Amino acid sequence: MADSHIVQIWNQHVLLSEHTWRVLRTSYRENYQWQSIDIALTNIHGVCTVGGASLSRSTNDLRVVVVHQDKSRQLEAESFGAADAYEFFVQTLLAPAARGQERLIKLVVPLAKGYIVRSDIINIRLHDCLLVEQIRSFTKPLQRYESEAAPIVILDKDDISLPALFAAAAACILVRPVPQAEQEAVSWELDEELDNRLSFPWIIPETARQRTLVLVEANSSHPEDGLGLYTAAAALGISLVVLDSAGHWLESLITPIYDHILASLRAYGKPVDGIVTFADTYWPYVAEAANVLGLPTASPEGFRIATNKYLTSVFAGHQAYRASSLAEAVSISEEHDLPYPLIIKPCGGWSSEGVYRVDSRSALEDAVTAIITSRHGPEFVIEPYCDGPEVDVNLVLQDGELLFFEVCDDLPKSADVNGPSLGSLTNFHELCSVYPSKLPEAEIKLLRDTFLEMLLSLGLRSGVMHLEGRIENSVVEYMTKDGVMVLSPRSSHSNRTPRAWLIEINPRPLGMTGSQIIESTYGIDYWGLALLSAVGDKTRVRALARPFLKGPQYTSVMVFIPADFPSSCKGIFDSEDICADLIARRPDLEAFISKCGCLVKRGQLVPHPSTGRNTFLAYFNVFSRNSRDEALNIAKEVREAVRYTFI
Repeated sequence: MADSHIVQIWNQHVLLSEHTWRVLRTSYRENYQWQSIDIALTNIHGVCTVGGASLSRSTNDLRVVVVHQDKSRQLEAESFGAADAYEFFVQTLLAPAARGQERLIKLVVPLAKGYIVRSDIINIRLHDCLLVEQIRSFTKPLQRYESEAAPIVILDKDDISLPALFAAAAACILVRPVPQAEQEAVSWELDEELDNRLSFPWIIPETARQRTLVLVEANSSHPEDGLGLYTAAAALGISLVVLDSAGHWLESLITPIYDHILASLRAYGKPVDGIVTFADTYWPYVAEAANVLGLPTASPEGFRIATNKYLTSVFAGHQAYRASSLAEAVSISEEHDLPYPLIIKPCGGWSSEGVYRVDSRSALEDAVTAIITSRHGPEFVIEPYCDGPEVDVNLVLQDGELLFFEVCDDLPKSADVNGPSLGSLTNFHELCSVYPSKLPEAEIKLLRDTFLEMLLSLGLRSGVMHLEGRIENSVVEYMTKDGVMVLSPRSSHSNRTPRAWLIEINPRPLGMTGSQIIESTYGIDYWGLALLSAVGDKTRVRALARPFLKGPQYTSVMVFIPADFPSSCKGIFDSEDICADLIARRPDLEAFISKCGCLVKRGQLVPHPSTGRNTFLAYFNVFSRNSRDEALNIAKEVREAVRYTFI
């Protein structure tokens, strides 16, 4: 093996690992100016059989030595360019392996001069890629690359510098283990997948600079739910200045809210590039402050209509009425002879709290009484109920241009005419969302055209918009098949024309846990786009609004686990992590779960659904690469397998 390239890892005088390595192949993507380099590592000594002990060693205690033509040379960590690159390489070599076992790693090397759009972009785009066991990014926020637009030619070179290859790379992929005879075929297959996921300008020529963004109101119901926003800000090189307080500014009846914002920013005393909020009730005031400061924004009036359920309903052309007491609601119902069923919901509500379908006078009284005015204010809207299929519609806009659009199916809730019967739940609590939608293409186009026109007419021309709606007179409806709700052609045909029915406008991305499933399904992070839009970084918005070339990578289902327990219980959660427990009992389901999270802890007091509070215990993002039916069946299995108790 005198002519082989060998790499060894030593701990003092003990040989921990010895591998041969070779460049298997390289591939160049001219359109987007990046290159992949495949390195095959073969365990030749068979000494790394100490389990995880070697992996726990500090790399500072180890020596990495390359041997070629009977000459040895120690490699320094600094020569790998980034500490993460050196650590990744060492850990890969120390992983337990049988003698003769070969592993493949693929380096992704930028060949364009410019700045990376966000430091974790390759990790995001390769999430749930079937061929990838592990990926490590070596980039920093706003990192600049000085490479020439020409591939690195190394196959025939005898003096290959292993550290130099890592130093040139933006990321390294550890490919899932396959037999050695299949390595090259798998490499080609992974290159095709990289084409699908990285065929967009992820290195931009424009100078990317640190931006400062003011975030008004940073509260989140769950700490886990808010991490995505801050992770995105760090990866994008955006500094956040957070304006928040223990009280609620809307309680102030003397000083306008935007005066508080302006006073805080003047006290801050440093330049800012934008101001944003993701709390719907603050949008009009933030827009007013942005106008005063000359920062990017839409009109306060457009935000006022979009964030008030009554004004939104009237704007959409619904026969809507506003009331603030039970007596007023009854009077409106009788005076206008409103037909049941009706929808009652707070004008300033969120998370579907206080939203009720009412089918009678007594149900109307119960619904109005159940609204928590201390949370959502005294005003509520009365409007017709639309029984068509419900959808979430998400749009990314830049100066009035639609950059990205997708629709998901919200399966019927317990309050729907055809909704499931779920214990004590009788409201519109989220239960199951399926991506992408299976509505007929004509109805999806109808949603896109109608809702886009509405947003533009309100002056909402840039940003990430999350709308909820239904298709009135849809040609499809939900039916239950083997315990799963599926979209099927309507049993009773109608000559009425389908119409897009707007439920609400949220001038922000959907909840952060909800956005995770968009990120894994389409490769797009809505929260990162919202931050970039708020600081006017149009180049990066356009780059990062590009989905996978081949569309969604699978059918995915977000399974919501709502709080549901007998009203006789105190409401104290008496279980450990719901998600960890399910995976431990059903390891066969783990391969189909992209992400999950338990949002409550043992001993936590959880409001009962009858109080009007909608509380989630956990969520599971599940998927199928085969079919929508399989994804729905997996979702059903997950929901049925969840176990928890209350006392």
